[in-house]
Amino acid sequence: MITPKAFFFSLLIILSIACKNEHKPQEKKLSSKKEKQLTNYLNSELENTLGLAVAVIKDGELIYENYLGKENLSGKPVNKNTIFPLYSISKLITSTAIFQLIEENKLQLDDKISLYLDHLPKSWQTIKIKHLLSHSSGLPDYDVLSGKVSDSITFKKLTEKELRFEKGERWEYNQTNFWFLSKIIEKVTHKSYEEFVKENQFQHNQLLFSSNFIDPVKNRSFKYNFNPDTKQWEKVSLDFGDRTNAAGGINLTLNQFVEWTKDFDNNQLISPTTKEKMWTPFNYQQAFYFNNKKDEFLYGWEQYSSNNEISYGFTGGLVTGYRKFIHQDMTIIVFTNGLKEKPIHNKIISKIAGIVDSELN
Repeated sequence: MITPKAFFFSLLIILSIACKNEHKPQEKKLSSKKEKQLTNYLNSELENTLGLAVAVIKDGELIYENYLGKENLSGKPVNKNTIFPLYSISKLITSTAIFQLIEENKLQLDDKISLYLDHLPKSWQTIKIKHLLSHSSGLPDYDVLSGKVSDSITFKKLTEKELRFEKGERWEYNQTNFWFLSKIIEKVTHKSYEEFVKENQFQHNQLLFSSNFIDPVKNRSFKYNFNPDTKQWEKVSLDFGDRTNAAGGINLTLNQFVEWTKDFDNNQLISPTTKEKMWTPFNYQQAFYFNNKKDEFLYGWEQYSSNNEISYGFTGGLVTGYRKFIHQDMTIIVFTNGLKEKPIHNKIISKIAGIVDSELN
């Protein structure tokens, strides 16, 4: 049942898009001046990371694409074939998978997770799918660093812990929520999580599922941290195990993510009505964690209030960023592979948005 708040939110999106598109000319490509300004800016950010890949999709068209810096410590340049781990941006793809099943009437947001998951503690059984998507389940987080420990042992240790709070009470980010969502997808579809996502979101693209960031994979860039003492970049080597794939184990080239974005925007993955449902702010009992009334958490997506505008997206591993400026029909993708002092992906997205569209300065 659609609440008055959700109806108003959906109506606001539709009216805002209509008004913006009516009065603002559509820009299908960047001017040479803006393109140069954008490239110069990205070159200046290379001092803060090892490598960069950036795309801007506007009005359904790829209007800017660039690859800068190094893919790895051997000095190989970042290029079209470079595969980047999405890290937690993977959650957007998992959320889309859940809403695909909702469209097919195979799931409902208000379904209790005990309908699909066995052997849950009694206090966990009334948690609903909507609580997993909104990180309001109160579930304890499993040890992501124990990637080689079996699922059965991890689940047993997890269920020995108490709930951290009552469902719906507040936002608390953890990976258990999306591990459980992947198990629900598998229970409903009788397919692995990876098979379902490939078949329903990446039919024309190969994609890599791997939360193992130790073993080398051809063309894949990893995450690197800068050591201020040695003045050297150092590879971050972690193996989170396959159960983390739905939360952070999808790896794509920039072009593959651009194609996914176009399919998403063209309503080939889910319908506009379903998007509105997915982008409805969750009603927590306590204020959202970041304590900014303009910011909200949606169903697997975050709402940002940067650039004097509302946008939707997520970030991953402190190095990747994805943002949709709905009113401008613009998506910005930023992949970086290095962290020198502090995360820069959100800063880069905000700067790009202001260069492309002066109203977002």
